[in-house]
Amino acid sequence: MIGTGVSSMRQPPRSAVFTTLQYSVKRGLFQFRRHSDRLQEHAKNLRIELPSDWEKSVLNQIVGMKSQFQDGLLRIEYTSEGIWNISNRTFSIRNESCDAITVVAKMWPKRVAGTKHGAWGVYHEARQQAEQSGADIALFVHEYAIIDGDRGSPILLDEDGVVWYSASPQAVDGITLHSILSELKSSGFPIQKGNLNERMVARCIECVVLGSGLGAATIESIDGEEIGDGTTRLTDLCRDILSSLENEDSSWTEVE
Repeated sequence: MIGTGVSSMRQPPRSAVFTTLQYSVKRGLFQFRRHSDRLQEHAKNLRIELPSDWEKSVLNQIVGMKSQFQDGLLRIEYTSEGIWNISNRTFSIRNESCDAITVVAKMWPKRVAGTKHGAWGVYHEARQQAEQSGADIALFVHEYAIIDGDRGSPILLDEDGVVWYSASPQAVDGITLHSILSELKSSGFPIQKGNLNERMVARCIECVVLGSGLGAATIESIDGEEIGDGTTRLTDLCRDILSSLENEDSSWTEVE
């Protein structure tokens, strides 16, 4: 079945599973394989059974709706009732310098934590809170540490030149983050998973949030306090890696 738009934000977590990926009218779906693999994994954790031919079905549905879509993002959702919801939106901010606020993270049960699930209203509300305060991005915190962003994965460059990302099981396993880690490492940045605590954030050289919509967004302030030393070496490299991936034909799945 095909639905339109996004399902209710007040649904329970196991009511749906979804992914949001970059879409180009000319080139199709960016990193669809990575997104489909994650969608299947998250559906399994949420006890939502995807149809056996779901990838082909989704691509066919997108072909039928293609005239309605424009460059930006596609949100592909499957509900526990067996309905597909596919929607398109343009980028809001992308590869920009941003301000962030912190929001107390909701702690999800083990099998829900880290998935893109049906109770995503918490994330939408955090983004709205950020925008209402004049900021761009909300960062979720738990026990004085950043664990995730409202629509992207935060990474930090510390004083020793090490790039850190959250080890919290509550953090979504971001496609954009994991697609560039190997290139960051080969460019000379040691990579570590760990606790992005207050001290690390306060002393970091640079903070970047990575997401399908955001691209690589530099965080210049958190809760009104400036962070980083003003350099953009990590940001620039992240954007270069993403640009290279976008230029590779193999990164795209055509929709015709």
